[in-house]
Amino acid sequence: MENMLEVKNLRKRFGQNEVLKGVSLTLKKGEVLSIIGSSGGGKTTLLRCLNFLETANSGEIVVNGKTVYRAEDGEKPELTPEAQASFGLVFQQFNLFPQYSVIDNLCLAPKLKAKREKQDRNEEIEAKARELLETVGLSEKANAYPCELSGGQQQRVAIARALMLSPEILCFDEPTSALDPELTGEVLRVIRSLKDSERTMIIVTHEMEFAKGVSDKVIFISDGVIEEEGTPEEVFVNPKSEKTKAFLSGGSK
Repeated sequence: MENMLEVKNLRKRFGQNEVLKGVSLTLKKGEVLSIIGSSGGGKTTLLRCLNFLETANSGEIVVNGKTVYRAEDGEKPELTPEAQASFGLVFQQFNLFPQYSVIDNLCLAPKLKAKREKQDRNEEIEAKARELLETVGLSEKANAYPCELSGGQQQRVAIARALMLSPEILCFDEPTSALDPELTGEVLRVIRSLKDSERTMIIVTHEMEFAKGVSDKVIFISDGVIEEEGTPEEVFVNPKSEKTKAFLSGGSK
């Protein structure tokens, strides 16, 4: 099976601080990759570079065999029109528009896209939004506003919204870190159900047991490099790197 995603030697600096120091990885269609590591190690920066919220200084991103991003140090990056549509991101803090209802939060971006393309697809878009709300178990909340929802419900709406544009790769940035422990389970159940539908996903997470259970591959990032990668069993049960062992034993947070 060909790779759905190839990341080649991605580097990112903030001033003189190099946060990503040549990260490379591959992911096949339907695989789930969890990224673990200490705060400041580069996990979220990698995810933001993949979603083009940050611009990598150098490296290449290939989706389905097509280069969507390429940059060489000191030169203007090349970004194809398909690049941003390839990825969807679920944020740590939900980022829902408080002035819009749940259904309008889901429909806003697809309707703007359809308008730009001079297409009348409002009914189709709204039908898809309701279908996705059913998928995340929130059909009855279509007309509610974010302030009327629990944190777990807001995060499930955010997941549905990210799916509205049918991204090839769905990314999560610490999807449960802003939630109370009792609300974490409902979000993790939705993510597990998405794995069952063979979606390709990348999850930055501090939930080790969840990563162990849902992932096909795990990478441990430390100081801007991939310190260790492998199956959940290889990384969690039989880690080779001393840094990975220290992190998993609680010696590094």
